[in-house]
Amino acid sequence: MATRTTTTIEHTNSILANLSSHGMEKKELPHHKELRRASILVPLFERPIQESSSSQSNLHVLFTQRPQKMKSHGGEVCFPGGKQDEDDRGCDITTALREAHEEVGLHPDHVQQIARMETIESKHSLCVTPIIGLIQPSSAAEPSQLTLNEHEVEAAFAVPLEYFTIPENLASIQKIQYYGADGREFLMRTYLFDDPESGCQFRIWGLTAHVIHHVAELAFSR
Repeated sequence: MATRTTTTIEHTNSILANLSSHGMEKKELPHHKELRRASILVPLFERPIQESSSSQSNLHVLFTQRPQKMKSHGGEVCFPGGKQDEDDRGCDITTALREAHEEVGLHPDHVQQIARMETIESKHSLCVTPIIGLIQPSSAAEPSQLTLNEHEVEAAFAVPLEYFTIPENLASIQKIQYYGADGREFLMRTYLFDDPESGCQFRIWGLTAHVIHHVAELAFSR
């Protein structure tokens, strides 16, 4: 067990190094500059190594599900995040941290900023900046320990980061023409995750699936 623990720790450190190498500098696409800004936090945290698990990493990703009654994105799985406020003073990182604190009670002091991903245009024409953060202590990100804002979050759950590198876990992938400012084609990925803790199945798709796919790809250098 000690050898496996050491191997897992080394592998996790390698993953974090891959992500950190992406840097925290802005990666804003030129045609996104005039769009209204928003940020999301991609919260990563470690869980104890399970002897029965075949996973090479103990890193997990925290997701939330919006209340079904919400008019915008009701029932959808997403990351903590939202639109930039004036008080954020134009800082994408501040927006991500503030929203995570408001939605699930994650204190900014518990978030180690790892990397900033390339901006993405949402279907509502928002310039979305994903911020990857490592939550320490890890217990602060455990779904059972979070304080959910019932007006914005119905549920929270965690998925192994490695899950998104396994082709068999991809329920569907569809190429669609995206008519945003960039006019590029978009690969619409869908994952159906069976959460062993809640017994619920969560549908991870759209922008959220797009982001976590690229985060996992970067993390595992695939």
